[in-house]
Amino acid sequence: MPVIRIEVPEGTALNSKKRIREEVKQAVLDTLAPKETKYDYVAIREVFGEIGDGLPLIEVDLRPGREPERKKALVDAIAAVLKNELQINPEDVYVLFRETPAPGHYTGGTPLQEWVPADR
Repeated sequence: MPVIRIEVPEGTALNSKKRIREEVKQAVLDTLAPKETKYDYVAIREVFGEIGDGLPLIEVDLRPGREPERKKALVDAIAAVLKNELQINPEDVYVLFRETPAPGHYTGGTPLQEWVPADR
Protein backbone atom coordinates (compact mmCIF):
# COMPACT_ATOMS: atom_id res chain seq x y z
CA MET A 1 0.00 0.00 0.00
CA PRO A 2 1.46 3.20 -1.02
CA VAL A 3 -0.57 6.26 -1.80
CA ILE A 4 1.22 8.20 -4.54
CA ARG A 5 0.38 11.71 -5.69
CA ILE A 6 2.14 13.00 -8.77
CA GLU A 7 2.06 16.66 -9.71
CA VAL A 8 2.37 17.42 -13.41
CA PRO A 9 2.32 20.76 -15.25
CA GLU A 10 -1.00 22.42 -16.03
CA GLY A 11 -2.30 21.42 -19.41
CA THR A 12 -0.88 17.89 -19.37
CA ALA A 13 -2.96 15.80 -21.76
CA LEU A 14 -5.47 13.39 -20.25
CA ASN A 15 -3.98 10.45 -22.16
CA SER A 16 -0.54 11.26 -20.73
CA LYS A 17 -1.92 11.40 -17.21
CA LYS A 18 -3.64 8.04 -17.70
CA ARG A 19 -0.44 6.43 -19.01
CA ILE A 20 1.64 7.90 -16.16
CA ARG A 21 -0.86 6.59 -13.61
CA GLU A 22 -0.95 3.08 -15.04
CA GLU A 23 2.82 2.87 -15.50
CA VAL A 24 3.48 4.09 -11.95
CA LYS A 25 0.99 1.54 -10.58
CA GLN A 26 2.98 -1.14 -12.41
CA ALA A 27 6.25 0.30 -11.11
CA VAL A 28 4.92 -0.05 -7.55
CA LEU A 29 4.26 -3.74 -8.17
CA ASP A 30 7.66 -4.20 -9.81
CA THR A 31 9.70 -2.43 -7.14
CA LEU A 32 8.04 -1.47 -3.88
CA ALA A 33 5.15 -3.76 -3.04
CA PRO A 34 5.11 -6.83 -5.25
CA LYS A 35 2.38 -8.66 -3.38
CA GLU A 36 -0.13 -5.84 -3.07
CA THR A 37 -2.58 -4.57 -5.63
CA LYS A 38 -5.77 -3.66 -3.78
CA TYR A 39 -4.36 -0.72 -1.85
CA ASP A 40 -2.01 0.83 -4.41
CA TYR A 41 -3.39 4.31 -5.06
CA VAL A 42 -1.94 6.67 -7.66
CA ALA A 43 -3.39 10.11 -8.32
CA ILE A 44 -2.24 12.67 -10.86
CA ARG A 45 -2.91 16.36 -10.36
CA GLU A 46 -2.06 19.38 -12.43
CA VAL A 47 -0.32 22.32 -10.76
CA PHE A 48 1.17 25.61 -11.78
CA GLY A 49 4.97 25.62 -11.63
CA GLU A 50 8.20 25.26 -13.53
CA ILE A 51 9.91 21.97 -14.31
CA GLY A 52 12.85 21.68 -11.93
CA ASP A 53 11.46 24.37 -9.61
CA GLY A 54 8.87 22.45 -7.66
CA LEU A 55 7.71 20.24 -10.52
CA PRO A 56 7.26 17.40 -10.69
CA LEU A 57 6.71 16.61 -7.02
CA ILE A 58 5.86 13.03 -6.15
CA GLU A 59 4.55 12.24 -2.68
CA VAL A 60 4.64 8.61 -1.52
CA ASP A 61 2.78 7.78 1.70
CA LEU A 62 3.35 4.26 2.98
CA ARG A 63 3.83 2.03 5.98
CA PRO A 64 7.42 1.59 7.24
CA GLY A 65 9.50 -1.40 6.26
CA ARG A 66 10.68 -0.94 2.68
CA GLU A 67 14.40 -1.18 2.18
CA PRO A 68 16.19 1.83 0.66
CA GLU A 69 16.83 -0.24 -2.47
CA ARG A 70 13.09 -0.69 -3.05
CA LYS A 71 12.48 3.04 -2.64
CA LYS A 72 15.34 3.90 -4.99
CA ALA A 73 14.00 1.46 -7.59
CA LEU A 74 10.58 3.13 -7.40
CA VAL A 75 12.10 6.60 -7.73
CA ASP A 76 14.09 5.48 -10.78
CA ALA A 77 11.00 3.88 -12.34
CA ILE A 78 8.87 7.00 -11.81
CA ALA A 79 11.62 9.18 -13.24
CA ALA A 80 11.78 6.93 -16.32
CA VAL A 81 7.99 7.15 -16.79
CA LEU A 82 8.08 10.96 -16.58
CA LYS A 83 11.06 11.16 -18.93
CA ASN A 84 9.31 8.94 -21.47
CA GLU A 85 5.90 10.58 -21.21
CA LEU A 86 6.70 14.27 -20.56
CA GLN A 87 10.42 14.54 -21.45
CA ILE A 88 11.26 15.51 -17.85
CA ASN A 89 14.87 14.93 -16.85
CA PRO A 90 15.30 12.59 -13.85
CA GLU A 91 17.28 15.26 -11.94
CA ASP A 92 14.14 17.45 -11.99
CA VAL A 93 12.00 14.81 -10.26
CA TYR A 94 11.54 15.30 -6.50
CA VAL A 95 10.16 12.37 -4.52
CA LEU A 96 9.10 12.67 -0.90
CA PHE A 97 8.51 9.49 1.11
CA ARG A 98 6.38 9.70 4.25
CA GLU A 99 6.20 6.61 6.43
CA THR A 100 3.29 6.32 8.83
CA PRO A 101 2.90 3.29 11.13
CA ALA A 102 0.26 0.78 10.05
CA PRO A 103 -2.31 1.85 12.70
CA GLY A 104 -2.35 5.25 10.95
CA HIS A 105 -3.63 3.69 7.70
CA TYR A 106 -7.28 2.66 7.45
CA THR A 107 -9.42 1.21 4.72
CA GLY A 108 -13.02 0.20 5.18
CA GLY A 109 -12.78 1.32 8.81
CA THR A 110 -10.03 -1.20 9.57
CA PRO A 111 -6.35 -0.39 10.14
CA LEU A 112 -3.90 -2.03 7.76
CA GLN A 113 -1.45 -4.62 9.05
CA GLU A 114 2.29 -4.02 9.27
CA TRP A 115 3.97 -4.23 5.90
CA VAL A 116 6.13 -7.30 5.24
CA PRO A 117 7.94 -8.32 2.05
CA ALA A 118 6.16 -10.75 -0.26
CA ASP A 119 8.69 -13.50 0.49
CA ARG A 120 7.92 -13.53 4.24
